[in-house]
Amino acid sequence: MRGTSSTSFAEVLRQAEAAFAADGAAPENDAQELFSVADAIDSSNQLVRTLSDPGRPVAVKEQTVRALFGGRVGPRALELALEVVRRRWSEQEDILDALELLGVSALLQQAHAEGVLEQVESEQFEVARMIDGSGELTTALDDARENPSQRAALLTRLLEGRTHRLTVALAARAVGRRTETKPARRIEEFARFASDRRRRAFATVHSAVPLDETQQARLGAVLASIYGREVQMNLQHDPEVVGGLRIQVGDDLYDATVLARLSRARSSLVA
Repeated sequence: MRGTSSTSFAEVLRQAEAAFAADGAAPENDAQELFSVADAIDSSNQLVRTLSDPGRPVAVKEQTVRALFGGRVGPRALELALEVVRRRWSEQEDILDALELLGVSALLQQAHAEGVLEQVESEQFEVARMIDGSGELTTALDDARENPSQRAALLTRLLEGRTHRLTVALAARAVGRRTETKPARRIEEFARFASDRRRRAFATVHSAVPLDETQQARLGAVLASIYGREVQMNLQHDPEVVGGLRIQVGDDLYDATVLARLSRARSSLVA
């Protein structure tokens, strides 16, 4: 994604990852629901145009999503679908890519929670290499291009028992969407997305009062400047926090005063 779409996706991804991590619930089901929403929208060119049209009122888009999916998916997947259609996208296809990658992110959050994120990432690259190295498998997947569900079933049978179940789910999704991109390249794209996620730092932020979007953005920028990479924030509202803010990144624990001093020190060094 580029331009407006890149900005929109970054915003909704931050919300999604915070939602997946906030209550400790397993997000695996959210992933499948988000994939089903993407597929349902993808099945209708008119629906894709309606939901991606920047000139159409947001209220109309929200009403459409609620009418179609309100009784079919859970509240978290529904809210994320609404967040997607509320934003502007450079290309029609970007709205489908965004929904799919939110589903991928849900599976990766599950992998992170189980401590297997690096394994799943590595296995995805291995699956892509396996497809590239097998003319027979490549042909079978290409022959089933018009039947994505058949491709997904074929790869699932091949991988089950040989790779982690989350690797199987990601690979099946990668080949199970109708697209011109080769299956191995699609799996590699998901693997790179997982790699980017694993390299990010994770912060748990306890605040005496909920942080608004501007405060979240500022805090994220400060943490990114300290750690030299994007920091995913899991926001927790805790009225009993002394000093108003407590942040833990790995083994590092800061209060708001310490964090402010670190930020000023870094700024003075750069200057």
